[in-house]
Amino acid sequence: MLFQQPKAQILRTLQASESGLTKHEVSKRLESFGLNQISQKKKKDYRIEYLKEYVSFFPILLEIAGILALVADHFQPGEGNNILAYAIFTAVFLNATFTFWQKFKADKAMEALLKLIKSEANVLRDGDWKVIDAIEVVPGDILRLEEGEKVAADGILLESNDLYLNLSVLNGESTPSERLITAGDAKRELDAKNMVFAGSSVSNGNGLAVVTATGDATEFGKIARMTAEVAITETPIEKEIKHMTTILTLLALAAGLVFFLLGWFSDRGLLISAIFALSLIVANVPEGLLPTITLSLSLASQRMAKRHALIKNLNSVETLGSATVICTDKTGTLTQNEMTVKTVYLADGSEVSVSGNGYFQPGEMTFETKVSEDSEQHLQQLLTAAALNTHATVNVGQRSAIGDPTELALVVAANKMGAVPEMEKLKEYAFSSERKMMSTLVGVNGEQQLFVKGAMESVLPLCKYEQDGAVIPLTKETIERIEAKNRLLAEQSYRVLAIAMKPGDGEEDLIFLGLVGIIDPPRAGVKEAIAQCYSARIRIMMITGDNPVTASAIAHQIGLNVDEVITGPELEHLSNRILQQKLQHKHMLFARMASAQKLRIAELLQANGEVVAMTGDGVNDSPALKQADIGIAMGSGTDVAKEAGDMILLDDNFKSIVSAVEEGRTVYFNIKKLTTYILSSNVPEIVPYVLQFFLKIPMPLSVIQILLIDLGTDQLPGLGLGAEKPEKHIMQRPPIGRNEKILDWEVFKRGYFMSGMFEGAAAMFAFLGFLFLNGWTYGDLNIDNEFHRQAMTMTLLGAITCQMANVFTLRSWEDSMWNLTRTNKMIWFGVMMEGVFILLILYVPAVQTVFNTATVPLEDLWLLIPFPILLLLNHEWYKARQKAKWQQRFQHV
Repeated sequence: MLFQQPKAQILRTLQASESGLTKHEVSKRLESFGLNQISQKKKKDYRIEYLKEYVSFFPILLEIAGILALVADHFQPGEGNNILAYAIFTAVFLNATFTFWQKFKADKAMEALLKLIKSEANVLRDGDWKVIDAIEVVPGDILRLEEGEKVAADGILLESNDLYLNLSVLNGESTPSERLITAGDAKRELDAKNMVFAGSSVSNGNGLAVVTATGDATEFGKIARMTAEVAITETPIEKEIKHMTTILTLLALAAGLVFFLLGWFSDRGLLISAIFALSLIVANVPEGLLPTITLSLSLASQRMAKRHALIKNLNSVETLGSATVICTDKTGTLTQNEMTVKTVYLADGSEVSVSGNGYFQPGEMTFETKVSEDSEQHLQQLLTAAALNTHATVNVGQRSAIGDPTELALVVAANKMGAVPEMEKLKEYAFSSERKMMSTLVGVNGEQQLFVKGAMESVLPLCKYEQDGAVIPLTKETIERIEAKNRLLAEQSYRVLAIAMKPGDGEEDLIFLGLVGIIDPPRAGVKEAIAQCYSARIRIMMITGDNPVTASAIAHQIGLNVDEVITGPELEHLSNRILQQKLQHKHMLFARMASAQKLRIAELLQANGEVVAMTGDGVNDSPALKQADIGIAMGSGTDVAKEAGDMILLDDNFKSIVSAVEEGRTVYFNIKKLTTYILSSNVPEIVPYVLQFFLKIPMPLSVIQILLIDLGTDQLPGLGLGAEKPEKHIMQRPPIGRNEKILDWEVFKRGYFMSGMFEGAAAMFAFLGFLFLNGWTYGDLNIDNEFHRQAMTMTLLGAITCQMANVFTLRSWEDSMWNLTRTNKMIWFGVMMEGVFILLILYVPAVQTVFNTATVPLEDLWLLIPFPILLLLNHEWYKARQKAKWQQRFQHV
């Protein structure tokens, strides 16, 4: 393996030189190896993407209905079937265009995010150091690595000066990894101590490396390719639309066939029966359903964006409501990925707690125990010694932090206590993995002082004194007390550093100042968010590259249930069958995980029937993000993770996932409500057709009036249902099951057989009641045109007024409408617009001409009153009866 070879052999193999590549050689290698970038997936042809919106199941159903309407118009012209066909085609066009535009906007938002980061590299070319665009780096280039910079390509170190890399994007570990010029006993490149990797960043020190791989050949690129190979699965809402399409198609065809046969056998003739059957099929198709669902998903995605969740695919919104397991990374997701000093233990026994998390939040020092009057001065001295013995810099105003995370934590803590005095750094004893400590000699008013920090087991043996009001010798009892405190902090998952100093130079006879406890703190609100997930019957599994002790401690702090901890090496020895059983029955915590292992966990959870939401921010997370039912990438994460995810958390906050799940569940039930609402209005469209065919009555409803209900008056109130805010009990429900359908028996029962039958009865009661009240004799089909239009207007108003009541009772699937505290402005606006439209069809001649309506005497409008009230009371009674049953069932889930 190349990384195990001597330096000279490495350079020979790569045909590289310590003076760098020549311009000519760079050109040749760019031709051979290509640019240093991950291969972009094939660019979308948006013309084809747009056409795809016309060939999914529901649009095809509508298109067939439109064609059937044209066929009916051909055989029986003048009945308005052609208008119905054109309106259906217009609805399909508008829906396809709107859906495509939403996806196009999401793609462009993603492209904009990917363009935000532009990196550069410092390379040696023709003997001179040059700053170039990172995409121009080639194998054989000599890279200079400095603190705070991103590594442009994979390479082998030629020089290393106290070099530490942040490899969290590749392995998920928050602790920087030391880099040496020897490989150690590594068997693969990722474990080699002398390797640097594209996408990582330098947290401390500097070095030189010769580039071994660029672009797709890097470890970063290999994971990206693994991501591309993961198959994309259908979202639940896509499956649901197919399911609804199939059911509604079969229902429409069955109704058409039944009534075609009834007409034929009743001697109506083949042509008349066929045209009637076609008209009935068209009436059974809810033309407004798909546009309303799309608008509902769009509104939900906009609400989620306000809650810091960017949805890339509208269909992913509803998937969140089905999530049964959230697999989450630790670093940067549950924690802040910003090491923070949280506790200080002074040599005199004083204990100090530190508020404020991360690098840029303000905070204060609070003495929990104060042993002497000098304790505050000793604290200032300890923090000064710690902060000046670092290479880290923090600029709060510019929100800039450069350096090792542990050292950054020390600088931030010192800033919370007050300004660190300016001192001249004279000399440094560098940190190494053998010494486990670092010292800096500084000049103070013409005198020298040595500041020391490191692991307690390295620093304490060098300490001879402690500062307890005065410099006094360390006693055995004091040493045991310090060691006990160190153990306690370590058990609580703190990274513990001992701080010491002395006048003059030399790392011996030090004065012990105290211990500093540093931790990557949990995000604010994450504990409450996890508790809410548990109340929503969602399991949470931490999958991290970090060590199991730290991961377990964080899990305990945030209230994460953990039955068993498994590390990556342990996972390798588990069969799929055993692991699948553990995943089914236990709350698992996975530590030291590799990217392929995260992918395996996601696949086995799905094999168990779970709906998996996977969070992540690194390149190593991207294959699992793509495999999961919904991949949730962090906004501060890598480009590859954002590309693989279905959703991007703009604020990186786990709490936002809970908000997104709440929105997902809300979308599911909102679509259920609006589907019920739209199906309800199908009945008063179908019933008049059927009765007119078999009874001796005039046509109760014209084709244009059916169209008015489906694509006109139903749309705004239906959209209001789709925009309904989360119900108060939504996060106490179990997740939406994989086999749970939107178009289930409950929707049919409420839509067709409860609300629908009331609306059908209301429409016919208004139609026949008006006819009989105004002197019509049963069987008289030759009535005055104006009189007929008035009667059809009553049929239309019977359906519309019932829908006005129906939308209010459907605001909640189970709670009484009287218990809803929030006002849905969109529903009120929709109902007001329906009221306006009622006035238009009653009193405006131009509108009456278009929709074949007429003015109805006020004294006859009382016929519209009873059924909306009966519909509302019936559904409220039904919900009250069902609620107790559901609550009892949910308590045992």
